[in-house]
Amino acid sequence: MAVAYREMDASKTAYSIVDEADLTLLGYIAFLDPPKESAREAIAALARRGVHVKILTGDNDVITRKICAEVNLDLGEILFGGKVAQMSSDELAEIADRTTVFAKLTPAQKERVVQALHAKGHVVGFLGDGINDGPALKAADVGISVDTAVDIAKESADIILLEKSLLVLQEGVVEGRRIFANITKYIKMGASSNFGNMFSVLGASILLPFLPMTAIQVLTNNLLYDFSQTTISDR
Repeated sequence: MAVAYREMDASKTAYSIVDEADLTLLGYIAFLDPPKESAREAIAALARRGVHVKILTGDNDVITRKICAEVNLDLGEILFGGKVAQMSSDELAEIADRTTVFAKLTPAQKERVVQALHAKGHVVGFLGDGINDGPALKAADVGISVDTAVDIAKESADIILLEKSLLVLQEGVVEGRRIFANITKYIKMGASSNFGNMFSVLGASILLPFLPMTAIQVLTNNLLYDFSQTTISDR
């Protein structure tokens, strides 16, 4: 951004665009917003876990290409917001599935891209910290923001990162998958044990003249089996 000045009469109180002429250039102000140091490593770690990282930004393609190069992200062909606006939902779903970088997007277009990925059966997590990210954060399966984000982003997010490192995302994916696997394993073991108990009681009740097990005995058996299941789940 260029900074320039012009000496004016001190008695002048009203200014217009005409006064923005014959200025003397004072200098330039540059804004630097580099990617986090952990971004490159986090993207590589997520890729190893089968998580595909996509960029949804309102910035132009020049800035986007530079940032992608710095974090070692293969951007391929960039899809611009102007083209997104012209696409139907089905067309966007097809192209969003194979596109990595979206640039010059409006907040509503970011939300459309997230919904398009949903339409292709993807589970979508969205990381954002600005006002423009609010709609996409709400539309995503998991909205992620940071503690320094604007209020609307934090209110729209499901998870707020308190650590500065983006490697927390990779750790969260690993931990979430471990917990999901253990829950699934527990449900399968519980269902199989209950089916076995009930099948045995049903079969025995047909052959025996008395009730094989009372309700309290069945519940006690399930409780003991539940305790044993807690040692089976692993990391």
